[in-house]
Amino acid sequence: MAKTRIYFVSDLHGSSVCFRKFINAAKIYEAKALILGGDVAGKAIQSIVRAPGGRWQCRFVGTDYDVVEGPELTALEKLIADHGYYPYRADSGELEAMDANGGLDELFLRLMRERLTEWLELADARLRPLGIPLYFMLGNDDPEELSALLDSAPWGTHDEGKVVWLDDEHEMISCGYSNVTPWHTYREQDEDHLRASIDAMVPALEHPERAVFNLHAPPFGTQLDEAPLLDANLQVQATLGQVRMVAVGSTAVRDAEQTYQPLLGLHGHIHESSGIRRIGRTVVINPGSDYSTGALNGALITLDGDKVKAQQLVRG
Repeated sequence: MAKTRIYFVSDLHGSSVCFRKFINAAKIYEAKALILGGDVAGKAIQSIVRAPGGRWQCRFVGTDYDVVEGPELTALEKLIADHGYYPYRADSGELEAMDANGGLDELFLRLMRERLTEWLELADARLRPLGIPLYFMLGNDDPEELSALLDSAPWGTHDEGKVVWLDDEHEMISCGYSNVTPWHTYREQDEDHLRASIDAMVPALEHPERAVFNLHAPPFGTQLDEAPLLDANLQVQATLGQVRMVAVGSTAVRDAEQTYQPLLGLHGHIHESSGIRRIGRTVVINPGSDYSTGALNGALITLDGDKVKAQQLVRG
């Protein structure tokens, strides 16, 4: 069996430029499989408000924009989408009225669906001719309503809760839920339920020792899971001007990888903690995420029989 090179990213959070880079990386890195480890949806709507004289105005990441309809407005919308937000052309007070009437969540979900549909169509156009498989799932920040789009994607496999074969020797199980967070996101489980979700998939593996565990939450206490310490008001804590970091990963994930000793663990969720570590024989990786800048963090891994032949964090 020839070596299999996979390219793994996570936590794109709606950034269209990062998704384009992800899909295009298949040819650049000569990857034989692409894996997207969850958190595909963006986190906010950015309104662009109609102004007199065919102009549109907004304040976005600290900059005021006043553009005319046409190429200028289109370029502004692309800028917003590349940062992971959802641009929305609105009349003055429109979004505030939606919020008051309970309709803002419906708009947010519609914009998420539209963006994800565009991504899946792009993946189909770029990857199908190359025959490169794509695996994806939701993360903790993604509403469950998006799962139907992944199920019906024209190209790629919605892998959550399944055993999929990456090649003739290596299987993968996937779980996009995280352990409980202070943010009360869409898809969280306490540690007992998260461990049960992982354990339920393992018996279906033919060769657990050569498996890939694609688990959105990183294993606790591995330096792949360090995030800023928050107080009861969710304010970042610092000492002498330095942000205090604390392990926030999953004990269930760590214990499962320690118990089953798969070949490879692929993780995301904690953007600040990119790195490569080991839990026993298991290589565990979190490429981190810097989606809001348009930079794509990823990991290139070469599987060869019962070994991880090579692993490298890449950025582009």
